[in-house]
Amino acid sequence: MQDIPYQGDGRVFDSLRAVRLRPTSARICILQVLTGTQRQAMNAESIYQQLLHIGIAVSLGTIYRVLKEMEQAGLLLREREASASGNKARYLIKPERVAADSCYLVCRVCERSVLVQDAPLVEQLRQAAAVHGMEIGANVLSVQMRCSQCAEDAQAGRGRALRAG
Repeated sequence: MQDIPYQGDGRVFDSLRAVRLRPTSARICILQVLTGTQRQAMNAESIYQQLLHIGIAVSLGTIYRVLKEMEQAGLLLREREASASGNKARYLIKPERVAADSCYLVCRVCERSVLVQDAPLVEQLRQAAAVHGMEIGANVLSVQMRCSQCAEDAQAGRGRALRAG
């Protein structure tokens, strides 16, 4: 596991204050963990493990509460991940600018994500959702698949298992 990069310039504090959240130790630590992921989404359990690894004790319940608060305040994006044990929420720092015509391609094995800005593709996905009685709304779309590196690893018998879904 990697250590959490410290942002001594106050960006974490400024981010929290900008959305009128008091910068508590739990909020700061969780935001620091998510900031260190290079725009990859993490679930609450992974955040919990990362914090334990660096010696910070925060309950899983507190992590879920803080993630929900930060999502509602507009700091985080939530995406759903299908797994063998059901759907799990994964969170990432909301990019400063995400165009309405963009989506993320997310590897279901290594969780690497790539931003794709393609208006016709996003419009087709919105239309397909509408046909099936679904609405995307203002959410950022994410499409789960397997990246070429994980596919090669699986083909060679050295990859991690593909997540159910």
